[in-house]
Amino acid sequence: MLFLKECKKIICSLIFVLYTAALIIMYASQLGTEREPVVKPQAGQEDYGMVEREVPEILMPAAIESLKREYESESYIAYPFLLYKEVKLNEADTEKIAEVIAKLSVDMPYDEFRELMRQADKIIGGGSKYCDEFIVGNFSMVPETYEEALKDYEETIEEGNIGESYTRLYCDYLGITLAILPVFLCAFLWQLDRKSQMEELIYSRKISSFKIVGIRYLALVSCMMIPVILTFLHIMAGVIGLYPGQDIGISKAIGIGALWLIPEIMIVAGVGILISETVSPLPAIFVQGIWWYTCLVKNQLTGSITKWTLIVRHNNLGKTELFRKQFADFLFNRTAYAVLALICLGLTVFVYEKKRKGVYGQNGFIWKNHVRKSEA
Repeated sequence: MLFLKECKKIICSLIFVLYTAALIIMYASQLGTEREPVVKPQAGQEDYGMVEREVPEILMPAAIESLKREYESESYIAYPFLLYKEVKLNEADTEKIAEVIAKLSVDMPYDEFRELMRQADKIIGGGSKYCDEFIVGNFSMVPETYEEALKDYEETIEEGNIGESYTRLYCDYLGITLAILPVFLCAFLWQLDRKSQMEELIYSRKISSFKIVGIRYLALVSCMMIPVILTFLHIMAGVIGLYPGQDIGISKAIGIGALWLIPEIMIVAGVGILISETVSPLPAIFVQGIWWYTCLVKNQLTGSITKWTLIVRHNNLGKTELFRKQFADFLFNRTAYAVLALICLGLTVFVYEKKRKGVYGQNGFIWKNHVRKSEA
């Protein structure tokens, strides 16, 4: 009954309506439009697209020429924190760039070239075209061959893998939103209890702190999954319509989607309730906002999967082989965050219990005498 009451309180709140609306808008704007089935590449096509490939013979002259042009124009383009910035260097830094260019004018090993590019990026202030994250994509895009395009198509659209391919793209977009939105819901509900003076009533009950916090956390995670499930069902229905009669691998798609998004909701909610209970709701939003933004700006669109990446990115229907190569890190990542979320839950229960006993924080001391009378 307590679980259902918590769910009702969450679902009927304005913040949950806003949370749901934000998720649906994100989904509709990025994935809800009409789609066409992926077309099999044919031999003899003029173009199969471009792919990033680290080819020194292509990358080095293109990057050097770009740096020279920016030096001559006295203006450097950079994207620190994903924000466009036109950098104007002072005289001393301009001279340092000139020294880098002078060194680049001599034949050199590729490793030395990359180190000089890092130096240039550091002088510019980071996030430039020459940083490790962007340099290959900016200066070493090469045409994809028919054989490569065909292999990618077959891995993406082969029987039993179609659903997984679309699920990766779905989770890429939803994952960005779910790395920040749940903390608002957690913070709001914790603040709601404080404003409505529910703490006095809850502290006086004999129900265990583990049960109170655990049920509240479970209700939060469960309710936050509702719009996720609905949008997932919608995209899967669309995929079935695009590939009638084919086995799209629904069970595999569900597994990938659950493993991708549930731990993310769990950890964001876990951090949210822990900081909200320990300090207050506003710092919870602030801390999660910094974490979210820091992860987002460091990620590439596709292939940003490490053991500790909060926001996993794979913004591509294809490149299935790349995802499979990174699957071990992906599995570790999601499992680790699920475990950390449970640790956050445990710490929240600990703090909550201390407050009920009047030995932690201002609110705990306020209700200390009341709790003792109730227990008596």
